[in-house]
Amino acid sequence: MVYLTSNDKEAGVPLGGIGAGKIEISNKGRMINLTIANNWSFPIKEMLGFHIFILPNDSEPFFLQSDLIFLDLNKFAVPLEYEGKYPFARIKGVKNSVKAELEAFSALIPENLHDSSLPAVGISVKVSGSKSGLIAISMSNITGISKIGRYNEGLKNGVRMKNAKANDFDPYNGEIVLVAERPKVIIKQYNFHVNRGLEKTLNLHKLIENEKPWKDLISGKIPESEDGESTGSYYLPAGMVISEYNENEEVKFVFSWFFNKPWVYYPYKHYYSNFFSSAKEVAEYFIENFDRLREETRKWQEELIDPSLPDWLKDAIINSAYILSSSTWLDEKGRFGIMEGTQIGTMLSTIGGVCYETGSLPVVLMFPMLEKSTLQQFITNMREDGYIPHDLGTYSFDTPSDGTTAPPKWKDTNTTFVLMVYRYYLRTKDKEFLKNVYPYVKKAMEWIISKDKDGDGIPEGEGSTDQGFDCVPIEGACSYIATVYIAALEAIIKIAEIVGDDVSYYLSLISKAKSSLMKLFDGEKFIPWTGKPNHHNAVFSAQIFGQWWAYLLDLDDVADKSALLSALSEIYRVNGHASKYCTPNMAKEGESLDDLDSQLTSSWPRLVFSLSALGYSLGKREWLEIAKKEWDNLVDKGLMWNQPSLVHSHDGNPDNPFLDHYIGSAAPWGFTYKYALKRLVKI
Repeated sequence: MVYLTSNDKEAGVPLGGIGAGKIEISNKGRMINLTIANNWSFPIKEMLGFHIFILPNDSEPFFLQSDLIFLDLNKFAVPLEYEGKYPFARIKGVKNSVKAELEAFSALIPENLHDSSLPAVGISVKVSGSKSGLIAISMSNITGISKIGRYNEGLKNGVRMKNAKANDFDPYNGEIVLVAERPKVIIKQYNFHVNRGLEKTLNLHKLIENEKPWKDLISGKIPESEDGESTGSYYLPAGMVISEYNENEEVKFVFSWFFNKPWVYYPYKHYYSNFFSSAKEVAEYFIENFDRLREETRKWQEELIDPSLPDWLKDAIINSAYILSSSTWLDEKGRFGIMEGTQIGTMLSTIGGVCYETGSLPVVLMFPMLEKSTLQQFITNMREDGYIPHDLGTYSFDTPSDGTTAPPKWKDTNTTFVLMVYRYYLRTKDKEFLKNVYPYVKKAMEWIISKDKDGDGIPEGEGSTDQGFDCVPIEGACSYIATVYIAALEAIIKIAEIVGDDVSYYLSLISKAKSSLMKLFDGEKFIPWTGKPNHHNAVFSAQIFGQWWAYLLDLDDVADKSALLSALSEIYRVNGHASKYCTPNMAKEGESLDDLDSQLTSSWPRLVFSLSALGYSLGKREWLEIAKKEWDNLVDKGLMWNQPSLVHSHDGNPDNPFLDHYIGSAAPWGFTYKYALKRLVKI
């Protein structure tokens, strides 16, 4: 697990079903960065009024939070310990020997898409050091873009929050629900805000929360419950659900949501709306299945992670799957995608450049039906000439793009598509699918073959940023493009053999391509590219990325084994030791490479983890050091559940702003992919 305290930089495990949006409960005990209302790109920074309050019968009360915004009750905050292991977040707090432990989780169950797309989070609280008392959870009404019209309803086991004035074009037009398994008291509605005049009179220059409901509880009173819609900005309806506890007894709550109005940034309905019609129904289902959902979610953490790996790496693998909650779209038709970045770079399912191909590793393993959906969408959107788009669209499944820097069209999307098709087949053995898509695979391969303009057997870069390194105008033969191309040729040979087609044409191509690739080998490494810009004969980490694909899919080596091992050793020796924070994409001993773009002189964590997994698979255990350095820096910077696309080698920080919750975050799954594949295929 990732361990934090409330003194560390604030962070939280993203919690929420696939394509349903997410919340985070942070190491300070706050609910932050909510994207449950189709607002992936515009997160609600904090759920005001969210509290977990412990009121022992035999000791002092306290909030399971480290920072509060009351006038008099801030003394009831406590220091916290936090453990994150996606999709679980655990918080511990102690006051006068009374310890409260919270566990929050969302369901993620392999091959069970119904339960894994639930718009809900389960919360359990256990108290020790006190024989009995009360646990109260509160939150405020965030429905409707306008605060006007918000109101709460009482349910038999909790509170439902809605907005009577939200219109059909409002993405926040929906409902949220908080329920308990066995509530004792339900406070349907109260105002989160104190009187505005008090804030101004005291000249506080900050927001202050209404503390009367909490003071009532402390004094043994039941807080008053109100009615009515909000008609002004200083009435924010909040609600509270209170349950009794006995020592060491688990008390269960569920927070659920339902926002199903299409709008310009999400013009679809949700997959979960095929099975539920309200947040109330979701909450009822979750609370009834609480233990099963939790246990089946824990299972994959034990069954799919290679037990021979060190504990820190197991944690890195598990936590890196967080993008399934933070960054996925799943519409009512079952169309699936992962956003490249949720706030910047909002293209859906970007391929090439070590993007979707690494981010989707846990998807292929646990939810192959979603991988099939993505492949079918790329096929549907194949260009007339056979080009596979760079992505499915910005805020869309329906507006595919040729690439961030196109024209010209990129030279690594078609090869990536071919490799993804074969990867899906190896996971599912779905021969019928393979037969159906084979004509498209052939057409995609023909397009990239045609980009070998000089007849040397390798597609060339046009010098116009036409590949995943889209800030670098690579010209000529490029080792990155070449090795991925060779891996794709290996894959289409396998596919052709399975469907019963002749492979002689591809065999002739692969022989020529490998021969030309070896001409890029200088005795120690493969040079980055043959044309402009000047690469200073530096070591390029991506030079053998095609071999990562070969390892993953059990393909033949993309080049002579001795050359591959030598190149890997050079990357480890030079790039792996060029920075104390990370492993840059390009490095040269004794040179700063100041004239090269930071896309090269910084690291891509997804590429570092992929190469580390490749090195480790070849028995080079030293690559664990490289992966650990990259992971430790992400944790140190508080970025483990919000990984950037790029980390600067001089200080270990990303750009500001950066491509957030990056699509390739799940790359550490390369370490356990083949282990998990064997386990799942047996099942």
